[in-house]
Amino acid sequence: MMTTTLLMKTAPQNRRYGVALLVGIVGGILSAFVKWGAEVPLPPRTFSLGRNEFNPPYIFLRDYLGIDPTSTVYTFSEHIINPVMVTHIIFSLVFAVGYCLVAEVFAKVKMWQGVMAGILSTICVHGISFPLLHLTPPLSELPFEEYVSEILGHIFWFWTIELVRRDLRNRITHQPDAEYPPQRRPV
Repeated sequence: MMTTTLLMKTAPQNRRYGVALLVGIVGGILSAFVKWGAEVPLPPRTFSLGRNEFNPPYIFLRDYLGIDPTSTVYTFSEHIINPVMVTHIIFSLVFAVGYCLVAEVFAKVKMWQGVMAGILSTICVHGISFPLLHLTPPLSELPFEEYVSEILGHIFWFWTIELVRRDLRNRITHQPDAEYPPQRRPV
């Protein structure tokens, strides 16, 4: 019963994939800044236990794509910026667009205004994928503070995506989300 409820699909005629793509791009860019902002008071990386750790996007670029992120720094407003953070925007775009497209078909992905998606992405990406790709140490070696930072950062990230998705989708289509039947607007 629970699985069938979670996998219940919306009516195909109510889906708006083009709008979902556009809204996902806007939500992806905005939410990337929210995720960065969450990392200011709650830094995700610790250097305790003698670890010399770079962030996962840095390691991904260096080890998997062969790009040296340190060779592409630039200066903005007298600050030296490492554009490895651009990978955060790319990841955010991919996840936001994917989330918005999936939300058109499976309404339950929006559970708790996107908070459940944030928790699931933390588990799947930081808990499973990153350790398997050797982008981070195994979960058993991470300090508690990293768990708190990643979980809260991802909750705020996906909540922002959902707020943008719902507002812009409804403004663009003048209709409720795909799981509800379209309403006729008065003439």
